[in-house]
Amino acid sequence: MANRSGGNSPKTFRGILGIVAGKNAQRLMERAQTANRLAKSLRGRSRQRAYAVKTEALIGLVRRFPEQIIVRNDVRTPHYVLINNVPACFGLHAPAHRFAGTEG
Repeated sequence: MANRSGGNSPKTFRGILGIVAGKNAQRLMERAQTANRLAKSLRGRSRQRAYAVKTEALIGLVRRFPEQIIVRNDVRTPHYVLINNVPACFGLHAPAHRFAGTEG
């Protein structure tokens, strides 16, 4: 049977999951960043909804990719935590009550 990968060893299911997981984590962080930028330009209910999208994306990151995420209390912003995505070297603030028990 011919190897369709062009001479490379065949991809394993675990290898494919690793590639897809990295892309999914990146998409979630991009979604949170986009929602954050959008929220800063809006007012009222639309702004609240954009920040809710950001928070839900960050919650997804923390739940699905805990090995890539650091949740820290930020002393400069009480009632908020800083969610750092280690591979992306980027972080966003989120309401602390949504991340209770995950701070480091």
